Amino acid sequence: MGQIVLITGASSGLGLSLAERFIKRGDTVYGLTLTRKNWPAAKKRIPNSRYFFLVQGDASSEPAVKHFVTSVWRKEGRLDGLIHSAGYGGQLERLEEQNLREFGKHLSTNLVSTFLVCKHAIPLLKKQKKSWLVAISSLAGKRALPRLGAYSASKFGVVALIQTAAKENPDAGFRCFTVCPGGINTKMREKLFGRENAGRQQSADFVADKILEMIDGKIAVSSGGDVVIRHGQVSAVNPLPEA
Repeated sequence: MGQIVLITGASSGLGLSLAERFIKRGDTVYGLTLTRKNWPAAKKRIPNSRYFFLVQGDASSEPAVKHFVTSVWRKEGRLDGLIHSAGYGGQLERLEEQNLREFGKHLSTNLVSTFLVCKHAIPLLKKQKKSWLVAISSLAGKRALPRLGAYSASKFGVVALIQTAAKENPDAGFRCFTVCPGGINTKMREKLFGRENAGRQQSADFVADKILEMIDGKIAVSSGGDVVIRHGQVSAVNPLPEA
């Protein structure tokens, strides 16, 4: 029997690459997306609608996240795993140039959404004998980058929340970890740094393949740990800090 997997940001970029891989191996994917604009391209890439379901909703809205998670639970009777891939990159700005509204959008889209996913998914994941949650942070969530202060701060917070979830659930048969990719060739990267720069980055498909290896245990990651994928290789696997 295939897994029931939830993926936020599943209609483009890394989220879509992940969805494609799960479906190819017989799993069922439910994807949460902010808008429907990428749905036609996503469904063209993954035409098997029997195993791929897209739902429109804001991952930074508690009612939307709660409805998404609980409706899948009611329909399927179980939830095996969740990947929180939705995120916001914004634009390159110095701290003194950025307005509070833009800073708040980073926190809401990248960090508050992670909190909401943890809050509403973990109690259901723990009902399974074996389940998992993966949050996508960034290399910028391990070391801050200039003109990406708000993005870096929000992605640092993602790592902290997953560490907290692991420490609060050490014996639940549930594990969680954070993936911190370096540059990926996506529309978000292209918007920030240009097409030429994006084209030099690792592919979303490569990063997705490595994440599945982590979920399957082929790359060992302790619960609460984080993994850096950079320049087309897994460059660091960091365990959960003890203190």
